[in-house]
Amino acid sequence: MNLQSFDLNLLLAFEALMIERHVTRAARRIGLSQPAMSNALSRLRRTFDDPLLVRTPEGMSPTAAAHSLIVPVRAALAQLRAALEAKPAFDPTASKRTFHLSTSDHVEMTLIAPLATKLLSQATRVSLRLSRPRYLFQPPAAQSLADSIDLAIGFFPDVTALDASIHSEVLWEERSVALARKAHPRIRGKLSLRQFATEDHAAVFYKTEGQGFIDTLLEQKGLTRRAAVIVPHFASIPFVVAASDLIATVPARTADLFAEQLKLQVLPVPITIPPFRMTMLWHERMETDLAHSWLRGLIVETVTGAKD
Repeated sequence: MNLQSFDLNLLLAFEALMIERHVTRAARRIGLSQPAMSNALSRLRRTFDDPLLVRTPEGMSPTAAAHSLIVPVRAALAQLRAALEAKPAFDPTASKRTFHLSTSDHVEMTLIAPLATKLLSQATRVSLRLSRPRYLFQPPAAQSLADSIDLAIGFFPDVTALDASIHSEVLWEERSVALARKAHPRIRGKLSLRQFATEDHAAVFYKTEGQGFIDTLLEQKGLTRRAAVIVPHFASIPFVVAASDLIATVPARTADLFAEQLKLQVLPVPITIPPFRMTMLWHERMETDLAHSWLRGLIVETVTGAKD
């Protein structure tokens, strides 16, 4: 049988006939006239080369072929109905959904903290479960976003190279700044390039080998630095700097959180570091999910509110 020449409306007629076992009642069930349903049954019989329904003393009875057809036909129609019928509106006040997010600790401090306040004011039973990515600048695989991660939020430099199934939205641009304690014996309000390279650093490294982008930029100028303390997250860096003569390069939003409390100098980095784009990623399968769309909107609203 050629599917392109098959009238898919016949499947609705077949389903109704199998439920009602009566031509007139089946016609009424799907809004057809009795002659139209009789015609549909005749076409079905010709198509499948089987009577499908035969008259018995107890009424019309399905043939073995009809019994074997109804299971896949019902499954196919159920999928079509789920895809085409109107979805119920999402009510955040009633939802108990848990969203899984992959983020760095920088995102946890600068976005998730204010997001939690908004979340609790609108959806008291919705939960967020966060996990850390293996790499700071590398997005998760499309399969991970499809299977286990609702959203990934991070510094993903080239979203144009992502799998076509991954959708993205830029949340904000982040510039880099240098940190030093206010009582630093050699740094007073400014930092030269040579001093930046000479001072010992506290640095964030997610990867286990190879140099970081700052080391690459310094190398291009014939300079190197020494990373005296290397950690896999941003949150401890301001505390390390506040308690030592080390300096560090961190996102400006992290610096803003800790500078006053820990008595830190926030200085321009004396080397050109392009701004990083904080980007939100999700899989296309979640694009029309109403709950997922609500959360994405709440995140954008939180970011926009933080800028105001």
